[in-house]
Amino acid sequence: MIFDPLTLWSVVLFVGLMLAAAMVLVWLLTPEEPALLHWAAFCALFVAGTAGVMARGVIPDFLSIEVANGSMLLGYGLLWTGLRVFDRKRPGFGWIFIAPVLWILLCQLPPFREGIASRIVLGAGLASALALLSIRQLWRGWVLPSRIRGAALGFLAVAFVAMLARIPAASALGEGNHVRLFTDPRYVWVGVLGIAVMILATFTLVLMVRERSELLYRSAAQRDALTGLLNRRGFMEEALPVCRKGGPMALMILDLDRFKQVNDAYGHAAGDRVLVAFAEVLRFRLQPDAIVARIGGEEFVALLPVAQPLPARHAAEEVRRGFREELQADWFGSGPITCSASIGLAVGDVVPSHTALHAEASLAGVMERADAALYEAKAKGRDRVEVVFFGTARAPAA
Repeated sequence: MIFDPLTLWSVVLFVGLMLAAAMVLVWLLTPEEPALLHWAAFCALFVAGTAGVMARGVIPDFLSIEVANGSMLLGYGLLWTGLRVFDRKRPGFGWIFIAPVLWILLCQLPPFREGIASRIVLGAGLASALALLSIRQLWRGWVLPSRIRGAALGFLAVAFVAMLARIPAASALGEGNHVRLFTDPRYVWVGVLGIAVMILATFTLVLMVRERSELLYRSAAQRDALTGLLNRRGFMEEALPVCRKGGPMALMILDLDRFKQVNDAYGHAAGDRVLVAFAEVLRFRLQPDAIVARIGGEEFVALLPVAQPLPARHAAEEVRRGFREELQADWFGSGPITCSASIGLAVGDVVPSHTALHAEASLAGVMERADAALYEAKAKGRDRVEVVFFGTARAPAA
């Protein structure tokens, strides 16, 4: 059975239109992602350009050669701008008109106006350059683990290779003033490859949007809206793998002293500023790998992996002193705020756990010890650090 190339390319056009419509529909559902409109325009311009090339001999040559191919090149440029917008960068619209304008101008010169093979080489070179820009943006914007982004990179790489392959095959692809892709059954595979790459690349782009939305929702569910620290749920998810691995660690339970008095004297807005200030102290005074969270109104927790007793005690004291220094500023026109931090610190060795349930029990046990130490710090006058040891850990020699 011999396939009719025109029928196959008509299917390519139909698929492209449906993909453009699907992109617009997804954008209507997620209007915060304008990159989808760029990619929808890419599909639409690719369809318009392909239809124009297929209509060679039916419509004026200027439309079927200059305008049609320029439309496809503009579409490739919008694929690149869409990736930039997706990565929260300026789109750079001015750059995407260089290739279409260059195409139209060069097609006025005799070597390109009269030779279809030369035009195929020129078009393939310009399209490859634009595809390479998209590949570069996908790679440079790959800052978080993402198998979907890797798949999109792979599909665009296939498209890039296919575009380059047109250069050595230019003489075979062109005959007279007609492109054999649309008339010769031997090149049906090009249309099949085009459909496959277009569908797969488009769906991976949509999945990239969905993946990021899920990450944002997940991050929002794990973060405290006021301080930006992890909440209790986020802390448990990050701390459990550390406990499951086992080894030396330190855990602080931190509570702000007389915090209610701050709210009563200055208002809840002032109390919020104090909480944010304490969160900043925790961020900058603890080691970078510390897992820090706000687990209650004015209660915080910090897990320091691989922490030894003496450095852990020094870190806790640094937080306590740093918070007192932070509150020495005259924030509200009536002098420094009277507020401090009491800290319960549990230091020891956690036995590796073979199951998540055992790790959760170990973490709960360490938190109970730190909580007991916190109550002791409160009972002894507040604004102090109390340390409790567990496992094989012992108090360092004086």
